[in-house]
Amino acid sequence: MGVSLLVPPRRPSRELLDDPSLSAEEMAGSLADIATLDRRWGGSRILARWLLARAASDPSPRRARVLDIGAGSGEPTRRLRRALATGGLDADVFALDLQWRHLAAGAGTGDPPLPSIAGDAFHLPLADASVDWVVSLLFLHHFTREELAAIFEEIGRVSRRGFALLDLRRHVLPLAFVSVAGRFLFRTRTSRLDGAASIRQAYTPPELAAIAGRGGRAAEVRQVFPYRLLVTAERR
Repeated sequence: MGVSLLVPPRRPSRELLDDPSLSAEEMAGSLADIATLDRRWGGSRILARWLLARAASDPSPRRARVLDIGAGSGEPTRRLRRALATGGLDADVFALDLQWRHLAAGAGTGDPPLPSIAGDAFHLPLADASVDWVVSLLFLHHFTREELAAIFEEIGRVSRRGFALLDLRRHVLPLAFVSVAGRFLFRTRTSRLDGAASIRQAYTPPELAAIAGRGGRAAEVRQVFPYRLLVTAERR
């Protein structure tokens, strides 16, 4: 599905940053690269705009609870929190990542501190409907179709209002760009290798729509510049 000369077959792989044995120095450098990408390309701002638009249409506004899964160091999560506050939305924003040391790499930065949870996206350590929104940045491409289906079920269980998930889109143009420009964009070898691997195992719009829409879920997938996909769903 969605395979052509410009859209190669998906090539799953384990990214280096996901390896718990990666050195602390290389891990911190790669997490810093991801934070830099967010500053330059505005992934957290895209999520903030979507959430602010939903809040503006809420007839009974209240303080929102937002969970960011696969948050890494939490720096993009902090940027999301600041953007929501600037937009006038009172929100408690939490960061969740499987690796506690990813979260620890960003601990102590920002004011106030970012509430963080070391937890598994397949078994979120939260009660049903305990947050309003679940968000993520550059997270979905790490998983197979069946794994993603299970993650969407968990997201649906814990979220009261819905989700907004921003990820990469598989295509030869961003792959070529990262392969050539990665040495200038990224400070670490891990980021250069993982950047290309991420694009190779990312999904196309039809693929992601099919996964997100399983079980009759009313999810929407739209393309976002440059070569990214925003997957959203909301309960009205």
